[in-house]
Amino acid sequence: MHRMRVALLSSLMLLVTQGFSFGAEPLTIGKLLADPQSYHLRVITLQGTVHQVQILADAPESRLQLDFQCSFVHPPYTFVLADETGFLQVSVSAKPPCVSKMSPVEPPDVGEDDKVLIDVQITVARRYSEGVDRSTVQALAVGIKRQAD
Repeated sequence: MHRMRVALLSSLMLLVTQGFSFGAEPLTIGKLLADPQSYHLRVITLQGTVHQVQILADAPESRLQLDFQCSFVHPPYTFVLADETGFLQVSVSAKPPCVSKMSPVEPPDVGEDDKVLIDVQITVARRYSEGVDRSTVQALAVGIKRQAD
């Protein structure tokens, strides 16, 4: 249920965020990570190579599953985006339609070693762990465009 709420909230965020800015000059990952707070809650454009694509599947449940329970045709996934200055994990939220859990899922929009131009919404969170105050940078894709090699 929690994953469903997160997916629906992420989808709603996509509807209210700015339009795609693929025309903007891409920012390097190194520049983003050097001063992430200045990009907090902003949509920026990044460019790089896709690695480690991972579909985020629901954890199997021990109770009886009914066919009418909802599953997204385009499930959420993550990947690592790398450029010559660094790397960043990018999350991609689930996309409708929501269908029977027995229906097949579609593959992610990107694959290993794809060159992409992406718009991401940046969120910077602070975590205090083991006596150290650390910031974590989260990137939610709001637009992905494959580039020719």
